[in-house]
Amino acid sequence: MEIIRKKKKKPDYYHFLASSLDYKQVKELTYLAIQYKNLDAILGLLKSNVYAATDALDCEDGVKFFSEKSKESELIMPEVYFFIRRPISEKYKKIFRRLARQSILKMSLKITSKGIKGNLKKIIPHYEIGTPEFDLDETIQHNPLKILEKSLSYSDIYGIKRQQLKRKVILILDTSGSMYGKTLLNAALTTSVLAYNMEKEDFSIVLFNSTALVLKRIDEKKPIVRIVDEILDSEAVGFTNIYIGLEKGLKELNKVIKEKRNQFGILITDGNYNRGEDPLIIAKKYPKLHVIGMPADNDADKGIETCRHIAKAGQGKYYAVSDYREIPRALMNLLSQT
Repeated sequence: MEIIRKKKKKPDYYHFLASSLDYKQVKELTYLAIQYKNLDAILGLLKSNVYAATDALDCEDGVKFFSEKSKESELIMPEVYFFIRRPISEKYKKIFRRLARQSILKMSLKITSKGIKGNLKKIIPHYEIGTPEFDLDETIQHNPLKILEKSLSYSDIYGIKRQQLKRKVILILDTSGSMYGKTLLNAALTTSVLAYNMEKEDFSIVLFNSTALVLKRIDEKKPIVRIVDEILDSEAVGFTNIYIGLEKGLKELNKVIKEKRNQFGILITDGNYNRGEDPLIIAKKYPKLHVIGMPADNDADKGIETCRHIAKAGQGKYYAVSDYREIPRALMNLLSQT
């Protein structure tokens, strides 16, 4: 109790101390941690006995505590929600889910606001006031005499107008057990970043583990709030079948009849598949398939090598990240270059 009051330890320390305590003791200590606003103690107690700690958080004081903490850091609430979403009562689950969703949307807006959408540069034979760029070479080539005579006017300047490309993108996310603990937060944040970035474009979201689920069809209009909520209540379980995820994504992409130039898939995985056919077979069928890969907890080198081979087979780019928190930024970098 004194250690909780002083607030000087990390979650793992509280987890270790509580490992020998019973249900009632963990619940009482969680109440105490709420009283002293000790977040690290609550996280440690949740790891020790999620049911007892959640029992203490299942009240107005628990909601009030995390409402305040979510303002300090957007990452806290989603991580806590994934701990408590099963044992928490339905009454407070809705409130905690809303707090988690708000944090995710806030984070994704920050990331998206710093990104650059894909643009096509188009030279136009006149300069419009307010156009931020002009083409010096084209202007000189078409107006040599006027430049020499210093009689150039706005109508002689060749401007550059940038038009946003209409892209068709399939985001294919690994939610298997091999990425458990980080995968659902990553999925919620990454999909909301994609949804904000491609608000006026066509995109689909596919989640896969042993099987594959189309969370959003490419021809479907679905609110970001609903997408995030569905991910927050989904499960990160099962084996890893990359082939079936890519297969489902390709079916969505094939619904688009127009030219293939601005169509591509983005696969996010650790590369460690243990079910299904070789994903290289289906990767070759994509117009372009990019891969964002992160090291697996087990056999990381093999997973990274698989990610590289998939990107090569799909004639796409490979982005390596060292932590799941880097994935949304890597996605934004990729989208800005395609």
